[in-house]
Amino acid sequence: MQAHLSLSGSVSCHQRVLEPGMRSVVRHAGLPSADTRGSQRRAFLGARLSPAGARPARSSRPLRMVTRAAEDGEGRSVDGMAKAMGGAQVKKNMILVVGATGTLGRQVVRRALDEGYEVRCTVRPRQNPADFLRDWGATTVKADLNDPSSLPAALVGIHTVIDCSTARPEEPTNKIDWEGKVALIQTAQAMGIQRFVFYSIQNCEKHPEVPLMLIKNRTEEFLRKSGLNFTIFRLCGFMQAIIGNYAVPILEDKQVWGTSDQTKTAYLDTTDVARMTLASLRSEATVGETLTLAGPDAYTVEGVIE
Repeated sequence: MQAHLSLSGSVSCHQRVLEPGMRSVVRHAGLPSADTRGSQRRAFLGARLSPAGARPARSSRPLRMVTRAAEDGEGRSVDGMAKAMGGAQVKKNMILVVGATGTLGRQVVRRALDEGYEVRCTVRPRQNPADFLRDWGATTVKADLNDPSSLPAALVGIHTVIDCSTARPEEPTNKIDWEGKVALIQTAQAMGIQRFVFYSIQNCEKHPEVPLMLIKNRTEEFLRKSGLNFTIFRLCGFMQAIIGNYAVPILEDKQVWGTSDQTKTAYLDTTDVARMTLASLRSEATVGETLTLAGPDAYTVEGVIE
């Protein structure tokens, strides 16, 4: 059953649409209580990947010891920068989007700007510059998940971090999606970030044999224990991916690769994901929640091609 509700209501229902006119469904997943999250904040530790790269293992060193070593380009430690900010007023509409040039990230940036947020985007040196982000009205800052020392300066004056990033095809997944995300979460915790949005994958806990799904699940666990005010969105598949993977090759009379597997994917539009993300920031009820977003219909690979 779907109900057209805004986020001002309870999030205890199992299935619903966040706002009128949106095509995607949210399913609620239970998480630790506020008391539990409080104890987890105090117990938050650093983490690293095991040598095999398959399962992250928690370090015995406290967060303070981990983050103290990270410095910005001018040699200032995270702790030092956080203390320097002590008492400084951070505007609630200040958002940092990590992975802002990606399929989802650019939609989040556009939506946030349309809703009146001040948006800062992390960018890396790339063949195609991020000029379009500045043309839209966002500001950019050089930061890279490959380089934890670049992160603290990017988070100064930020209220909410929205992490849309993922490894590029030519990059090692562990380096970006585990080690980089751990560094980002630790830096956000040390810098006193008020909200943190993370995108994961539906049913990631059920498929540890898939490296990215294992990493997403472990990152979820790490984020829950960080003490940050987080919201996790578990996504299925992007409708935009269908264009490049199927529509264009078919129109160009080229081969399309797929499987005969009958598993169905409920694709959703990234503009809807962005809209729901910004809606979640308007409600405290989404803090500490894991929400699965899915499109209204699900398709097999054969179904998409047909």
